Amino acid sequence: MNLPDLTDDAVVELAREGGVAFIPRLSAPRRIVLAELSPEQRERLAEILRQALPQAHPPGQPDSPGRGDQRYYRIQIAWTHHDSSGYADIVLLVPENSAPPALQNLWKRGEDCICD
Repeated sequence: MNLPDLTDDAVVELAREGGVAFIPRLSAPRRIVLAELSPEQRERLAEILRQALPQAHPPGQPDSPGRGDQRYYRIQIAWTHHDSSGYADIVLLVPENSAPPALQNLWKRGEDCICD
């Protein structure tokens, strides 16, 4: 899968889910609005997402993460103007134990990590 264009109307939501117990503080979803980012920040975000794609699975697949006590990152990319972007929303699941460090850092620090 290739990363679709992250246009101005795209919103990326990143959350850590799964595990035995639900602890709201540990899920700490991040919401990143592309229209609020500089071109450099957008490229950094795109690079982080490209690094995660090889480990990502669509939900509902037999090999999708989230079984038992396995934690995973849920990446959702949504476009607010579907008619102009031509993209449907995307949801990908990345097992925590195979997530690239940059994705883990994005979840921990949010937009701060792409502002460095």
